[in-house]
Amino acid sequence: MFRNNFKNFFEDLFLDIHNKLFSSKYVLKGKCKKCGNCCRNILFSTEKGYVKSKELFLDMQKKYRYYRNFRISGVVENKQDFQNGALTFECKYISKNNTCKIYLFRPLFCRDYPDINPELIYGGVEMLDGCGFYFDVNKKFSSYLSDFQDKI
Repeated sequence: MFRNNFKNFFEDLFLDIHNKLFSSKYVLKGKCKKCGNCCRNILFSTEKGYVKSKELFLDMQKKYRYYRNFRISGVVENKQDFQNGALTFECKYISKNNTCKIYLFRPLFCRDYPDINPELIYGGVEMLDGCGFYFDVNKKFSSYLSDFQDKI
């Protein structure tokens, strides 16, 4: 078991470094306030949209081990139409003081939070309440100079 966790840790670490090396149109700013909301209000999706049934989630758990780290915690209501009815999930390893009990071996899903996903940003997805992170446009300094010169 330790060998598998060790292997997963290095695979996740490699992918994390790879993702951070390649720039995006957006940049993540701010820092974690350790509120725990990201570990307690998770939405999973498939190619057909957000997970909205317990049966689908159970199938996902059978097919992919890492979904076994999560449990159903509620249902999305009064949000954008495509989110209504989606199941929310929470991590089984979040402690009462909002720390991760498996932090060194946490899955890539957790390492990448919050993921800079342009489709979600364009779709108007907002950060969770209490989260210290936010997205901003990634502009080079020369772009700021160009914008400034255009205003003169």
